[in-house]
Amino acid sequence: MDSTESTSRRHQTNLPVRGSLQWIPWVLGIALLFAVVAAALHFSEAQAFVGLAEQVEPGWFLLALLLQAGTYLAQGEIWRIVGRAASRPLPLLRAYELSLSKLFIDQALPSSGISGTVVLARALEARGMPRSVVMAGVVVNLASYNAVYAISLGAALLITIVRHQANLFFEIVSILFLLYGVTVTLAILALAGRRAAIIRKTLGRLRLLRPVIKVLEEADTRLAHDRRLLLQASACQLGIVLLDAATVWVLLFSLGVIAPFSGVFASFMLSSLFRTIGLLPGGLGTFEATSVLTLKLVGVPLPAALSATLLFRGLSFWLPMLPGLWFSRRMTARHPD
Repeated sequence: MDSTESTSRRHQTNLPVRGSLQWIPWVLGIALLFAVVAAALHFSEAQAFVGLAEQVEPGWFLLALLLQAGTYLAQGEIWRIVGRAASRPLPLLRAYELSLSKLFIDQALPSSGISGTVVLARALEARGMPRSVVMAGVVVNLASYNAVYAISLGAALLITIVRHQANLFFEIVSILFLLYGVTVTLAILALAGRRAAIIRKTLGRLRLLRPVIKVLEEADTRLAHDRRLLLQASACQLGIVLLDAATVWVLLFSLGVIAPFSGVFASFMLSSLFRTIGLLPGGLGTFEATSVLTLKLVGVPLPAALSATLLFRGLSFWLPMLPGLWFSRRMTARHPD
């Protein structure tokens, strides 16, 4: 009885600590975000920000909102493509809900998109889609994402070099993650659907890789290696990247600033890179700092760079959180593990 009571007491005392620890990354991220805003205000005039807020064009802002809505359609279309290929069609509205749920989970649990993909896959499996098809969808989604990410990052790096705005630190980090993206893509496609005993024995010792190896082994080989399917998914992933970059570009227009799309695209990709490698939820603070800095490098005034960045994060990060939370809670409530 005594040992049981002491054990239960330890669990009771540990639970609040774990709950509080989960909020630490959010607190740090928000603090870093405020630091970025404070620094930008320090190096520019506050009146400039007020002037920008007064001249925001509603039409351009509405267009930016529509562009962001298109990113979720593109993300959901990847799973619809896989479903159609397997004769398991997925309704458009359902795919849109799953995309918002994935976004919320990816931002709440930073893992380069893996957390949201896993939960989304479980939801599809719970709705009757065969496990092999779901795992093939995971493979296609991850492979196309990493491939497009590497290509887009390479294009951004080339743009900064051509525009003579390259930074050695950015170059090194970009090249490393470009190589990482290519390696991961090739590895996923090589192992998908194949039960390689040697690979499993070697990599299976690493606990973190076991779920990934399991996904690769259980994926439908025909779907996972379908070149047409991979190209279609990659087109959707590229569409997401371009829609995001276009959102920032349009927001600058709404503030009365005309900037070259190539420079804005390069800025967005570098900012996304530091959002990906950051340990804070959604890259809070790190994305904003990199975006403001890189937009300033392509000639955008500091007040406009900060304003466009904050508006973009409002549309892409904060605004979808509530519907994403609602859809994800409903999804897990209907289909608990």
